[in-house]
Amino acid sequence: MVILTALLVEFQAVLALMSDQATLVHPEGTRFVKGTVSGVRGIVAVARIGPGNLNSGIVTERAHQWLKPRALLFVGVAGGLKPEAELGDVVVSTKIHYLHSGKETVAGFQARPVPGAVSHELEQAAGMALHSDAWHAWVSKEVRTTWQGAAPQVHFQPIIAGEVVLNSQEAPLRDQITFHYGDALAIEMESAGVARAADLSNGLQILTLRGISDHADVGKADADASGSQRRASAHAAAAMAALLCELLPTALGPAGSAGTVSPEGTVLNASASDIEWVNALMAFGDMAKVDFRQDVLRDMGRMLGLPHAFLAAESPVPRDHVREITRRMNAYRDPAAARLALYHALELARPDEFALKGLRRLLP
Repeated sequence: MVILTALLVEFQAVLALMSDQATLVHPEGTRFVKGTVSGVRGIVAVARIGPGNLNSGIVTERAHQWLKPRALLFVGVAGGLKPEAELGDVVVSTKIHYLHSGKETVAGFQARPVPGAVSHELEQAAGMALHSDAWHAWVSKEVRTTWQGAAPQVHFQPIIAGEVVLNSQEAPLRDQITFHYGDALAIEMESAGVARAADLSNGLQILTLRGISDHADVGKADADASGSQRRASAHAAAAMAALLCELLPTALGPAGSAGTVSPEGTVLNASASDIEWVNALMAFGDMAKVDFRQDVLRDMGRMLGLPHAFLAAESPVPRDHVREITRRMNAYRDPAAARLALYHALELARPDEFALKGLRRLLP
């Protein structure tokens, strides 16, 4: 996966979630930092390219030809155009408008929209990864302590990209945006270049994830001074990490060692079917409670040495959530370790000997 950022604060937010970092240098000088993200199988490469659609289009094509990524994400900040886009919220692009394509006439500006489609697969994967608040686990405690009131929300809406910083609600450009691109929830400066490069490529999938750092008005400078860009960048990077967890295990499939010996001497393997695991887990009566399942996921994350809970998208139907936990467990980079962590988390949370016995049968 390739991640592009424009600003240093965006770049730093992504790097904060990566380990095993090393630098890759393109023959033309573009530098990427490659590494891994905890809980994600596969390599991630991130670059800081500066603002503007020209930069983003060129580097997108460069990354596509050189690194041949599974997909490319642009992660950063944006200005909110509507009241529902609160500071710190995350916007996932459903389509991308290019602001400056049009014709000036005596009657005024006439927009000539340029198609800016995003990947349906990536947008759908983001919907699964971000439909609950589980992605908040990727936000550092330091940033979470700055939350006042409600936690950040996720919006799936169009984004508009142009070669301009919008700092006014009274500017003629604001009226132009409202008239021609009234469905756009946020404005930024890079996604149109990424979308155009993807349109001209052979199958490159792209998606934009943006944290709202200001309201594209006269208060932008004050918002930036308050640290809003840092918080919004951290939120966008957290949403990115949750999306990677949704994409990469599915893309690469389950893997792991042939067997791992548990403290009790049993050997874990992947012979049990998902259905058997779901049935065994549902034997724990408290599995019907969402708080219980989230406690188990937090204990799993701690036992696996993750900086967050073990991620499995929440579902209002308990069995569906348990099925997702099972799928995530078997797609984890070390499935044997994940199974053992789940067993011990349940042993700690609810020592139901009958249910634990049924679960142990799946471990040898």
